Amino acid sequence: MATLPRRASCRLLALAAYAWLPACGDVDASCAALSEEGLLVTAYIDHNGKQARTEIEVKRVEDDASLALALCKRSSISVDGTTATRVRRPSGSYVYKVDGVDKAKGGGAVTHELRLVDDDYEATYRVSVEAPAFEITAPKAGAELPRTQAFDVAWTPARPEATIVARIDDAIDGVACLAEPIVLELPDEGAAQVAQGQLKTGLNRPEPCSATLRLSRVATGALEPANGTSRLHADSRAAVATWRELKFTSDP
Repeated sequence: MATLPRRASCRLLALAAYAWLPACGDVDASCAALSEEGLLVTAYIDHNGKQARTEIEVKRVEDDASLALALCKRSSISVDGTTATRVRRPSGSYVYKVDGVDKAKGGGAVTHELRLVDDDYEATYRVSVEAPAFEITAPKAGAELPRTQAFDVAWTPARPEATIVARIDDAIDGVACLAEPIVLELPDEGAAQVAQGQLKTGLNRPEPCSATLRLSRVATGALEPANGTSRLHADSRAAVATWRELKFTSDP
């Protein structure tokens, strides 16, 4: 039986091994390349008057698992010029975070820009929603408010044709003594009232509770292409919340 020279046989083995390697352009299913068609990108953006915090999830809509994917090495995403940082959640999902300065001032629309880059592919998207900044004017921070009496909540400016979400619960670092949080969707008219007895204690004996009042204006908008070829899924969007909060004492 004829045998190949050692050098020729090595070349054939190398060619055979190469044939089993995936093509350089193939997409790794364990990560998302932002040049892919049909990726679902969802951004969650919070404004608290000082800081704007963004969390972004990237998914393939055809995947059975609902886990958000990590980006492939050549891909990156930025919000308003700041590159997002990858964070792995305990569930195995990945989220991309950006912390910036809250520049949403006055009563105008809130606008953000997302830039997606994958090797030589680049696209820019904008989202603009009606979640204007505001300030809480009542109660005052640190106020002592009896649970046996109604108290007023006020904010400015108002938006009579819209709604605002109010939430009252224990302070994040306080003693957990209130019962279930109160969450109300209210007309955004600049004033509302918490009824007598609406706040209840979850303890056997009444005592003062350190509590937090948060008002949030929430809006959702599509990611609109601003530059480059759009390849995202049509349901890609941003949910924006502009919120303010203060701490007070809920007395028996």
